[in-house]
Amino acid sequence: MKMSKRKLTRQIAAGLAASALLTVSPVFAEESTFQLDQVTVTASRIEENVATTAKDVSVITKTQLEEKGAKTLADALQGVPGVVVAGQGGPGAKAIPYILGTDRVVVLVDGKRMNLPQGIAIGAGGIDLNTFLIGDNVERIEVVRGGASALYGADAIGGVINIITKKGAGSQTIVSSGFGSDHSYRNSVTTEGSDNGLAWHISGLSDGTDGQRPNSESKNRNIAVRFDKELNQNDVLTFTYDFYDAHAGLPGSTAYLTPDDYSDTLRRNWSLGYTSNHDSGQRLFRYYENEYISKGFNWGSNFRNDNKVTAFEYQDSAALNKQHTLTWGGEWRKDEVWSTAEGGTSRKGITTAGYLQDRFAWTDKTTLTTGLRYDHNTIYGDNWLPRVEVSYQKDDTTSLFANWGKIFKAPKFDDLYGDDGYGNLGDPNLKPEEGWTSELGVKKRLNDSSEGTLSVFKRKIDGAIRWQPTGLNWWDPYQPVNIDGYIATGVNASFATKLSDVTTLNLGYTYLDAHDQNDQYTGEPRNTFTVGVTNKSGKLTTVLNGVYVDASGLSSNRVPSRFVANTSFNYAFTKQQSVFLQMNNLFDRKYEEMRGYPANERSVFIGFKQTL
Repeated sequence: MKMSKRKLTRQIAAGLAASALLTVSPVFAEESTFQLDQVTVTASRIEENVATTAKDVSVITKTQLEEKGAKTLADALQGVPGVVVAGQGGPGAKAIPYILGTDRVVVLVDGKRMNLPQGIAIGAGGIDLNTFLIGDNVERIEVVRGGASALYGADAIGGVINIITKKGAGSQTIVSSGFGSDHSYRNSVTTEGSDNGLAWHISGLSDGTDGQRPNSESKNRNIAVRFDKELNQNDVLTFTYDFYDAHAGLPGSTAYLTPDDYSDTLRRNWSLGYTSNHDSGQRLFRYYENEYISKGFNWGSNFRNDNKVTAFEYQDSAALNKQHTLTWGGEWRKDEVWSTAEGGTSRKGITTAGYLQDRFAWTDKTTLTTGLRYDHNTIYGDNWLPRVEVSYQKDDTTSLFANWGKIFKAPKFDDLYGDDGYGNLGDPNLKPEEGWTSELGVKKRLNDSSEGTLSVFKRKIDGAIRWQPTGLNWWDPYQPVNIDGYIATGVNASFATKLSDVTTLNLGYTYLDAHDQNDQYTGEPRNTFTVGVTNKSGKLTTVLNGVYVDASGLSSNRVPSRFVANTSFNYAFTKQQSVFLQMNNLFDRKYEEMRGYPANERSVFIGFKQTL
């Protein structure tokens, strides 16, 4: 009897999962680097070791990005403890990050703010992860969980995601090409080098797919350029340019199909920075401009959204003595929006901010960090944002930490000025969401091959913004109001261990209890589990990642729980040549991350990589 195609693919998937877990070899693989050994600059704006910083931090290295086959920032964040990515289906649809249960998150590239002042029309989020393509230009990605408004201002309530790009070194060119299910493809070329104090890193990438639903095709192109010029032994001038354009079909939800809708996106960002290393730290001056344009056809009419951000930043630090290290800086940022969703009227807001941080070595084991940020915005006024953090190094293997800080979330331009022509109007008198976050945790090296981090957190937001109907009928228009109180408490845990010389296991768990001022459940998933197995057996590296997310949402927007697994195989013939195979949704689960937007079924992608 002939075996059905679906049954055959299931058996293949099961075989691939088993091989990821059971492959063994006497060949000794390069030892994995644990999280506590990593370095972070995002947690406190100065370089720190993850083991001793008073924050719950994850670092995704360039090796891990390559091994898991991450194509977008959404892919890269899958499996990070405390992080849930909610997408509207296929690769061309929006994908929003949630950290510890909230989409009030700031995304940075080399410390530069990427959030769109208009927002992205979904929840409180201001960023679409699928518009950030991951190639050979990314050095690492840092994820800081918990409030960080005292350092990064508005929106940094759930946490901060910072993409650190590569600085050119050596001299090499890397080409990669692949294809897969649904006529998907990806081609990239990267060249880097250095000569006479000038380092460069230039990459170009294009990918696309026909999608799995009607009108879900997607095509993307990205060019990323970075030049670093050493002016002398201590001073460096850095120029970056990022170009991205994309076309995506908008198939709509399963209840309201939109077979003719589409969106075209154009992003042009550039920056010029000057850094100077001195005895006490590093001085930074930076100017950058971000331009993001989306236009197309949706729900029977044309749309266009123009977002532009112009910013200047300054930061410096100084060691006053052996105990006190000060870090201070300032920011001037102008946000401009013109949108058909805001009545076709130009809007702008200017933020002026300053911050001061003192890192105090209280004892040889205890560090106390205090900070204060002042934000003034021409639209929503003034905010004072204090924070305090304590890190206690109990011994060589154990670090305890605690932090508390005020937070706030600025209204999106859509919240303030929304005018879609159907009576749904924003409110220019909205106030920022305000509150505080706190965290208490421990980081522990259990032995030479195991480590873990455990933290408990609490977050309180007053005046949370909600769009609600202006009348009692379903057809009545909506308007935003500062109405909700919001309290979230939870636990976040991560654990890593080497099962053998060639196999590493990573586990993560997040528990979240979120409710409003009436003690009503607000819809965030209560339990999230992540598991990752990496096996480096000779020339073959196998990665298996799985994510379980509880049911989430309320009433008609509720989506069931889900478990999704992805796997990848990378075989290196030499240090210069490798082939790879990636399989997403390994067990071919049918699921949704947002109600009415089915996620992709199983897909396969294969390719090669050559270093010249």
